[in-house]
Amino acid sequence: MKILVLSSQAKNTGSTLRAEYFFKYLKRENSLTDYFSPPFNCLPIFLDFILSFFYYFFRVLNKRYDLIFIVKPYPNTVLPCLLLKLKGAKVIIDIDDLDYGYRGGFISGILKFMQERLINFADYLTSHNDELIELIKKQHPGYKDKIYKLKQCVDLELFKIKKKDIDMAKKIKQKYKNKRILFYMANLNIASYLDEILLALSSIKYKYIILLIAGGGPLLNYYKKISCKLKMENKVEFLGAKKQKELIKYILAADVCLVYYKNIPVNKYRASMKLREYLTLKKQVIANNVGEMKEFNNFIILSKSNLKDFAKCIKNKINSLDKINKKGYKYILNNYNWEKEVKNFYNFFIKGKVLW
Repeated sequence: MKILVLSSQAKNTGSTLRAEYFFKYLKRENSLTDYFSPPFNCLPIFLDFILSFFYYFFRVLNKRYDLIFIVKPYPNTVLPCLLLKLKGAKVIIDIDDLDYGYRGGFISGILKFMQERLINFADYLTSHNDELIELIKKQHPGYKDKIYKLKQCVDLELFKIKKKDIDMAKKIKQKYKNKRILFYMANLNIASYLDEILLALSSIKYKYIILLIAGGGPLLNYYKKISCKLKMENKVEFLGAKKQKELIKYILAADVCLVYYKNIPVNKYRASMKLREYLTLKKQVIANNVGEMKEFNNFIILSKSNLKDFAKCIKNKINSLDKINKKGYKYILNNYNWEKEVKNFYNFFIKGKVLW
């Protein structure tokens, strides 16, 4: 069986990482699985979507697949793949976010209108969040019995502690000797809320903290300006965009890793990849109680949803965060393993012949 995996978003996004992890393990189950990597990083005014439409169109032209798995319903991937659907391919669309919820006004309306119609080209849907699945069922009742929960998981082969990572983490700790290291990673876009985290930390007057920020993205320079405006140059270091395997040493060096979602409706429907990755490396995590975060209550330090309490939680806990988080690690190992998750997907759709 020939299978194609695509990500609608740019190459430096969490959605594309989800597609890449999924492809990696699906390829092991089915050797005839292809993945066309997005050709661009995020570009201004949605230019990466426009240009990648032509890229994907020519990549699929004259090809034939039995199944297409698309992460996010956008025209740049869904419309070219209609050529394959006409040849008999089945289409699964993965909805991993409520994209229109991050914006307001005209753009939000356009995104919602467009995605709701593109979803209708799918033979089946997947999503990683129970709240989001219920919303999809309400908005698309025809898919009530055609939604499969594909969890947000971790590549346990990649996020595995190796001696070289431990050695490099020791060097990082030495560089910031006598400081508590906070760590945050994200694609720095409209959904990252780094400005809120910086604001929270600016209220903590300790001189012995340093926040390491890993990630590139369209708002990188904006967040740098915010840190300067808050006079936090001595407490913040921007590491820039890095590959996932390069981040491990920084996570291991950190005393605490941060996750923060602004308390707005769209964040009810998210599943944090970075939270899972932090726990995989046995790190202590401080997060605020928004959306799925409460499901990890037994494994992380959970503040109230508001920014003030998030800052207070960091301040109160920062001096006692030196224990390895074994409980969180075991929880991820047992429940969010990409290898197991993809095997279950393959058994359900391919071996189970759900679409045929």
